[in-house]
Amino acid sequence: MNSRSSHSINTVFVLMIFCLFAVCSLFLVLIGANSYRRIVGEMDSNNETRASLSYISNKVHAANGGDVGIETLNGQKVLVIGSNAGERKYNTYIYLYNGYLMELFTRADNGFTPGDGDKITPLTAFTMEKDGSELILSVCGQNRQNLSLNLFLS
Repeated sequence: MNSRSSHSINTVFVLMIFCLFAVCSLFLVLIGANSYRRIVGEMDSNNETRASLSYISNKVHAANGGDVGIETLNGQKVLVIGSNAGERKYNTYIYLYNGYLMELFTRADNGFTPGDGDKITPLTAFTMEKDGSELILSVCGQNRQNLSLNLFLS
């Protein structure tokens, strides 16, 4: 009887060590998954912030630095990029509205209404200044990271 109860105690002890190992492994996997999710979220936010500046830069460069200006329309500060197609003049309006960088491409005589256009990427701030032939753009992503870009218009 002594050897049988000793064998039972050994079995219970081995099962307890196995359960402890399983619980520790589960906690380790959960901690790793949360760290991975946080890192991926920060990388996505950083990429969105950088992509927004790259997007605006490409739009300005596509206009060859020609008709680019900053205007206040309907109480909204807007980057206006003008272009011509045949006899018609078109404007691209880039602005921040309700936490999103927005873009509206329309004929110049259609006017501008805040909220019109397509959502490009989420941002918390978008500022722009034009100093002679220099365009200074600043954005702040959802991760509160600020990035700036200076473009020289030709």
